[in-house]
Amino acid sequence: MSARSKEERRFIIVFLAPAFILFTTFVFLPAMRALLYSFQKWDGLGTPEWVGLANFVRLLRDDNIFLVALGHNLLLFGIAGGLTIALSLFFASLLSQKIRGASLFRIVFFFPNVIAMVAVALLWILLYSTTDFGVINALLGRVESAAVVVGLPLPDLDLPFPFLQSKYLIASIIPMIVWSATGFYMVLFLAGMGGIPKSYYEAARLEGATAWQQFWHITFPLLREILVVAVVFMMISLMKYFDPIWVMENEAPNRESHVLATLLYQKVFTEYDMGYASAVAVLLFLIVLGASAFSFAWSRKERIEY
Repeated sequence: MSARSKEERRFIIVFLAPAFILFTTFVFLPAMRALLYSFQKWDGLGTPEWVGLANFVRLLRDDNIFLVALGHNLLLFGIAGGLTIALSLFFASLLSQKIRGASLFRIVFFFPNVIAMVAVALLWILLYSTTDFGVINALLGRVESAAVVVGLPLPDLDLPFPFLQSKYLIASIIPMIVWSATGFYMVLFLAGMGGIPKSYYEAARLEGATAWQQFWHITFPLLREILVVAVVFMMISLMKYFDPIWVMENEAPNRESHVLATLLYQKVFTEYDMGYASAVAVLLFLIVLGASAFSFAWSRKERIEY
């Protein structure tokens, strides 16, 4: 090996070593420790007791609250995630047409994404409030009054509606997720659309293609890899969703409002069941890892070069 190659290797090692040490200390070793705890019974204070797969058996068979919480996560991913990505694509398509005020609209749509999730939750608590501060209930009341005047039939709602009750909470946070996340994914799609050659659209217009045909046959296929990245980002963020539910439930979520992250936190810091919580964390990691690997494998298989 030449002196120059040795010097380059030392240079690489010197710059990679701090990041490697930090990753090993604060990510890899704690993750391995959590994996070990998932096979043990431990309250965080005493001596851990080896129980093998008992935590996973209890989690999947004896106590189906894990499956309920997982179902809530999947519901958020399927509905809130799907709506967010669809709206993001729609608004990105509009803004990519260089409409007047596009820069202002980008800022307006992206702004909710920079607000802390706790602040977002507090804002929506006010919007959903059953008091005089509750804007949404006030609007529903006006709609109901107007419908009665004109004789339109409406569902029988007992206003003010308790959006923040546990049994309605998962459905109630869907609009909040869509509102807060759409801007980020819109900017992501706008960046991808900016890289598509304009000549493709010019050729399509010469052939008489409509705006929808251009989107479906040009924009959407060429955004496939970015779309997969967006889906993975959305899945990761919603599978570890925590702050708004914890705040809206006053730090005490129950079976009707639990998601995996709140269940994990409650098991650790309220019930001191480290083994169960670690098993939840391990399964959550495997679910996200498997879904992400499948998404990227599918993306590479269907990749389009341009």
